[in-house]
Amino acid sequence: MALGYRDDHLHLLACAAVRRSVDVRDAASMAELLGTIRQAAQERTAGEGQAAWLRAWGYDDALLAERRHPTVAELDAVTGGRPAVLHHITGHLAVVNTPAGRALGLEAGGVLVERHDVLARVPRPDRARTVIGVAGVLGDLAAAGISACTDATHTNDLAALELLADAVSIEPAVAVAAMVGADRLDTLGGHCFGMAVSGTSDSGVASGSVRIGHAKVMPAHDDDSAIADLVAAARAHGFPVAIHVMDIDTLHVALDALEAHPLPSAGAATRGAQRSAPGRSAPDRIEHCALALPEQLDRIARLGVKVVTQPSFVTRREQKYRDQLSPVEQEWLWPLAGLLRRGIEVSFSSDAPTVPADPNEWIAAATGRNMAPAERIDADTAHQLCWIA
Repeated sequence: MALGYRDDHLHLLACAAVRRSVDVRDAASMAELLGTIRQAAQERTAGEGQAAWLRAWGYDDALLAERRHPTVAELDAVTGGRPAVLHHITGHLAVVNTPAGRALGLEAGGVLVERHDVLARVPRPDRARTVIGVAGVLGDLAAAGISACTDATHTNDLAALELLADAVSIEPAVAVAAMVGADRLDTLGGHCFGMAVSGTSDSGVASGSVRIGHAKVMPAHDDDSAIADLVAAARAHGFPVAIHVMDIDTLHVALDALEAHPLPSAGAATRGAQRSAPGRSAPDRIEHCALALPEQLDRIARLGVKVVTQPSFVTRREQKYRDQLSPVEQEWLWPLAGLLRRGIEVSFSSDAPTVPADPNEWIAAATGRNMAPAERIDADTAHQLCWIA
C-alpha cells in the first residue's frame, strides 16, 4: 500500500450522492435555503421535466438563523410540484415534500428521522452510473493525499461491497475497506472478516477488490436496546464490531455490550480472525465518541477498544455545541488528549460527506480547537493519527 493519509470512517455511496445533489451547506437562513432549492428546481425542471426527483443535501437546522427544519409546506412552495428530498448534513434525517412522500407510500411529506427503509425507495441512478460516481469520489480522495479509507455505512451488504470493488477497479489509487451492517452479515455467504471481495464488472477493466472490515452496529434512533444483540450476532460470525456512539448513554450501553460479548482471545480466534490475521483479530471500535465521561474513557482503555473520531466536528459545530451543551458537557466533548493519555488507540477520519475528507483540516482542528482546549494534541501526534504507518 502506498504511503499517504487514511480516512478511517466515511461513506462512499453517500459522497457519490452528494456529487449529484443540490448543495445547500452554505445556507445561513431559511430564506437562503429555500431560495437555493427554488432556483435548482426551476433550472432542473427546464432540463429534466417536472416528474424528475430533486435531491438537495447539506442543511443543518442548528446552524440556520431560525434553528429549525423547513416545513413540508415551505418545501412544497419552492419545488414546483416535483418530488423532492432534502437531506440533513448528518445523513440521519431528511425532509420530503408532499409529492415525494406520496410516491414513497406516505400520506404526505414530513421529516423522516433514521428512516433509511423509506428513503431507500427514492429513485437513484443505475448501478453503472453509481460505480462511476464512487470512482469519482475515490479520485477526490487520492487528490487530497488519501490512499486508504474505510467505508462505515451500516447498510452495507455483499452487493454494496461488490459495487465498491468495481469503483476501485476504475480508481485503484485508494485502498478500500468496508464495514458490513451487523444485521446483514448473512449476505456474505462464505466471505468473512478480513477477506477481499472482488467486483462483478464485465467491462473488461481489471476487477478491483474491497477488504471486508468490521461489523457496523448502528442503534436505532433514541433506542439503544438492540446494541447487545447486534454485537452478539457479529461475534457469531467472527467479526469485531464498530459501534456508532454520539452520546454518553449510548456509550454506556455499548461498553456494557462489549463487556458481555468480548472478542475471543488470541488462542481461541474465530474463523474470521484466522483468515484475516492468524491468531488475532482487529480491536473493536467506537465510532465518533462525541461525548464521554472520564470514567467511560477508563472503561474504553480497559477493554482495549479503538476510537475512530472526527476532529473537525468540534470546530465546524462549535457554535451549535455552545448553544446546546452545558459548560461541563463541553469539556467532555470529542476527547483526544484524554484518549491518548490512557493508551487508547485513536484514528482520525472525516465522516464524509458530513465533513470534507481533508487531513489538513483534521490536524488543524486537533491542534487548535477552542472548545475543551485541554484536549488539544501536538501536530506530530495528530499527523500520525491519520497517516498510514
